[in-house]
Amino acid sequence: MAKRKEKPPEEGSPAWMATFSDLMNLLLCFFVLLFASSTMDEGKIQRIAASFENISFSILEAGSVSLVEGAVVSGGVTQLPGIESILEYIGVASEVEGNNQDLSATGADEGTSDSSDQPDSIENNSEEIVGGKTDQDKTELSEQELKEKMDEQGLEQSEEMYDEISQMAESYSIDDRMVMDYNAQYVSIDLNGAILFNPGEAEVREDALIFMQKIASIMERYRDCTIEIEGHTDNVPISTAKYESNRYLSTARANKVLEYVEAQANLIDANMKVAGYGDSRPVASNDTEEGRARNRRVSIKIFNPLNSES
Repeated sequence: MAKRKEKPPEEGSPAWMATFSDLMNLLLCFFVLLFASSTMDEGKIQRIAASFENISFSILEAGSVSLVEGAVVSGGVTQLPGIESILEYIGVASEVEGNNQDLSATGADEGTSDSSDQPDSIENNSEEIVGGKTDQDKTELSEQELKEKMDEQGLEQSEEMYDEISQMAESYSIDDRMVMDYNAQYVSIDLNGAILFNPGEAEVREDALIFMQKIASIMERYRDCTIEIEGHTDNVPISTAKYESNRYLSTARANKVLEYVEAQANLIDANMKVAGYGDSRPVASNDTEEGRARNRRVSIKIFNPLNSES
């Protein structure tokens, strides 16, 4: 008996599939409309915003939204990367845009702002500019005041040292053989070269050794301070086999004085300095014999503690 020939399947989707697809599309549109027409809970929005309260934000004219202490504020641009997309996702951006009128009292809407809401720093800067003083002027003024205070303190220290050295020199009976002065940095003691050296020589004279011992005792009193020994001459040229010029002679004399006082007193070598200036720093005119005699000298500068190098 022959088999009955089967019918080929109908082309396309079955009829019930079309009806089901229409139903799903209608349901999707229904839920989309429900979501679009729904409103967000304000309490939830504030809780979300409060989670960012430890992050600083700036309020600028126009733009998106920003958060300050857990509140959503219009007319600002947040500094938190990606916050705009998050707020758009939860529907806050459009809602805040509709509430701009609530912030009109603060002057944040439509790019207008009340002058009372300007930062204090702007007002302060305006006052400073009007007053003619900027922060740089204040800094310079502070540096000047600091320098003046340091000079004042240094002068007090030098004056105290000057009085102490004067008393010591008087007790040693050598005050009439030295010339003293002071400023905000040091006390200077000028010793006449004719007392210490023979003409054209750098060795300390025998009759000046006791005098130099007393000078060394004074210097030992300030061993912790920086002490500089300077040699000076007049302008009469010198050129010998031993010293080529006055500068060589002045340097040699300063070195000899240093060697002698260090042998006589317990000084700190690191605090000692030597310099020879020749005839470059006269204290009197070289046109007279008296002036040239004053220029031939050894200067001992004892720096006060404030200006002494460590």
